[in-house]
Formats: sequence, C-alpha cells, structure tokens
Amino acid sequence: MTDVDPNPIARRRAWLRIGALVGTLAALAAVFTVGGLVGTDAVRDRIEPAGAWAPLAFVLVSGVAVALLVPGAVMAAASGLLFGAVAGALLIVPAAVLSALLARSFSARIGADALTVVGGERTTALVGFARRHGLTAVVVSRLAPAVPDAPMNHAFGLAGVRAWQVALGTALASGPRGLSYAMLGASADDLTGTQAIAGVALNVATGVVGVALVAWVVRSERRRRAQGVRPRSPTADRTP
Repeated sequence: MTDVDPNPIARRRAWLRIGALVGTLAALAAVFTVGGLVGTDAVRDRIEPAGAWAPLAFVLVSGVAVALLVPGAVMAAASGLLFGAVAGALLIVPAAVLSALLARSFSARIGADALTVVGGERTTALVGFARRHGLTAVVVSRLAPAVPDAPMNHAFGLAGVRAWQVALGTALASGPRGLSYAMLGASADDLTGTQAIAGVALNVATGVVGVALVAWVVRSERRRRAQGVRPRSPTADRTP
C-alpha cells in the first residue's frame, strides 16, 4: 500500500494560516483607516487631549497601530508634530519596539513555519538567513530604504526570528530613520526650513547605509554558498 504524500495537506494548511493572518491584518487596518486614525493630524487630534499622559498614550497607540499595518512613517511624523523632533524621536524607539514585538508574536503564533512549507528555494534561503542572523536581518530591514516596518515585523514572526533579536535590532536601528521623520513632522508648517532639510538628508543617509548593508549581506551569502556551506533547514532553528 502506497502512503499518501502529506505535503499537499501541509501546504494547504500553511496557506490557510497565512491567509487567515493576512485577512485579519487587512480587516484591522481597514478599521483603523475607516476610524480616521491614519494621518498625522488625526493622530495628533487623538493624542493631544491626553495632556501629561500624551507621551505614554502615543507609545501605546503607535505600537498597536503599526502592528496593524499603519505606516510607521506616519506615526513618526505625528510624534514630531506632537512633541518636537528630539522628544518625538525618543518616543519613536519604544513605540517601534512595542509594535515589532506585538506583530512578531501575533504572526509567530498564527503562521509559525508556514513560510517554510509553502515557500520555494529562495524563500527557504531567506528564512534560513533570518534565523541564523536575526539581529542583522532586523537592523538591515530597518535601515534599508523603501522597506516598510509593519509588514517586516510580521515577516520576522513568520520566519521565526527570536523576540529579543527583533526588539534589540529595532531599538538599535529605528532611531535614525525615526528622527528624520520626526524632524519632518515637527517642520510640517515649513518644509523648506533647515530642520526639514536636515530630516530629508538624514533619511537619505540612512538609506545609503541600508543599501550598503544589504550589499554586504548579499555578498556574504554568495561567498558562503560558493564555499559549499550548506544552509541549515529553517525548521532546525525553530524557536517558540
């Protein structure tokens, strides 16, 4: 008697988990959008009445909102608009860490190992790299230009990157780009002023560093493969 190949069933279940995750996030993001939270002015109008508790309220609201796919740049700009460039940038870091941990935990519970089941060779290689070098992967994603934080937070959960690596990498690398957006938010009334220009320059500089790190990672992985080092199976690095 021939055994039935379990792969189709496992793949179907993995796709269902990924679909449930994406559907849930899309629905929650839609609620935030319909509720009028998305946008710097909307965030300011809801946080400002908290008075002395406004900084804490911002960290909590931003942490949850970005975990639900509200763009981190919007929340960072709102922080600068509310608290000024420096104080806003300082608040962005704990807010970013909170959102990263929330998203990572949520996706890890719903879609754990789903990527390794449905993904091809390239996806498996990316997941393997993320699990071997979780801290580096998080730092690179935070600094690389045009890489949105919110989806990456969930991707780290699906890939099984450890929580401490997500938290530490976010804390280390979210500051520069967050400061650039906070400077732009604080200069919303005059985007041609010195502070706004400095914010743009910092954003560009952060992107350049991110591109350089991406190139370094790619070269390192190619060298590793050329030397015949076989990648470990991502399931071998599975962590809760």
